[in-house]
Amino acid sequence: MRLTLKSINDELARRGHTARLAKAAVYFFFEGDEVDQWLYRTVQVPTVSTLSMAGWMREFEKLRSVNAQILGKGSNPAPARKRRE
Repeated sequence: MRLTLKSINDELARRGHTARLAKAAVYFFFEGDEVDQWLYRTVQVPTVSTLSMAGWMREFEKLRSVNAQILGKGSNPAPARKRRE
């Protein structure tokens, strides 16, 4: 199977994601409702065939995990407990 943006986006959709991979001038990035609030969503590779399909899916999962950790820390922190004296 030839690796294309379409084949990668089809695989993301098959896995239940709404994100899409797109090309910029010198990198690739994920876009769409699912990732619009992510701080990090770029992959610095020159061509789509630089990575395998499995590699692209790993990059997506890695970025999703990193962003969840970053964004999760700032939302609704638990209130500090008072020390009993």
